[in-house]
Amino acid sequence: MVHVVQGSYWVYAPTKGVSAAFAVLFLISGVLHVWQNNLKFRSWRIGFLLPWAALLFVVGFALREVGAYHYNNLNIFISSTVLLFLAPPVYNGANYFIFGRILYYLPYLSPLHPGRVWTTFIALDTLDGIIAGNGASYAANADNSESKIKLGIVLVKVSLFLLLGMFLGFIALIVLFHRRCIAAGVFNHKCKVIIYEMYASCFLILIRNTFRTAAFFYPATSPANGDEVLFWVLEALPMLANTFLLNIYPPAKYLPANHKIYLAVDGKTEIEGPGMVDKRHFLLTLFDPFDLAGLVRGHDNKNKFWENDGIGGPGGSITAMRDVQTTSNIEADPTKSLGTQQRHEARCL
Repeated sequence: MVHVVQGSYWVYAPTKGVSAAFAVLFLISGVLHVWQNNLKFRSWRIGFLLPWAALLFVVGFALREVGAYHYNNLNIFISSTVLLFLAPPVYNGANYFIFGRILYYLPYLSPLHPGRVWTTFIALDTLDGIIAGNGASYAANADNSESKIKLGIVLVKVSLFLLLGMFLGFIALIVLFHRRCIAAGVFNHKCKVIIYEMYASCFLILIRNTFRTAAFFYPATSPANGDEVLFWVLEALPMLANTFLLNIYPPAKYLPANHKIYLAVDGKTEIEGPGMVDKRHFLLTLFDPFDLAGLVRGHDNKNKFWENDGIGGPGGSITAMRDVQTTSNIEADPTKSLGTQQRHEARCL
């Protein structure tokens, strides 16, 4: 049951102390992100978004705690709402970058240029953040005109659906890459940790995004917006679990700090290569990250340096590696190339 508090911009009166506890927990997580990814494993590129996302939550929850004592203060309400609304997409951005780095680690299985994962999704994420930020500020300000508040709600809905669309596209890429890793026999411990971490993180963010999306389709005094328990269970807790998940399994621990280091097709050897190079113009890579135009023309713009590292057989390609392994197995056991009856006869000989 929703208990409406007169004069509160939150509908209810935020529980005192809980927001402060969450602010402290996110602060701890953010400091750990800096220490783990940036200092201990010396990978600023992999970990630079995680402390930023945690900081947004710290400030957002700190303002919410102030709002628990001054729930009729519009500026505090707007600031807290906008910050807590913008923080989860930053964690999404971190996931895009982490996934891009594992594509650099296994370039021969990448469905698109690894660098384009981050630039493409971040460009969409930035657009989504602009829409969401403006929408949240319009919708949260009760002093705005009714038409402006409605516009804000529409903008927030659009941003949330865009976020869900990006989520589905991102998950599709992870699943595709996951299947390729298993098929190629290179799904080692490092890859497992990162891929499963991406699945878990995306699921936690999905819980929050689904709740946020649904809440904007209900009136302010409905349980979706007026029951504080739902906010803590379906938004705050999943995001807290997400940030500590990334602390328990810091991405920089499992991915090379140097993006030129890749796993050879034997699934064991790590080599420093020249790095992935897309020969197309930057704008083409941005608007056509999958190089669909190249596929239509039959051209491939990837520099397949892994085919010349001398690992995995002639040419170093996965196909060649498998051919060599098959040939070696047949030479070691001639019966494998024979039919059932012939194998039996060979054993008898």
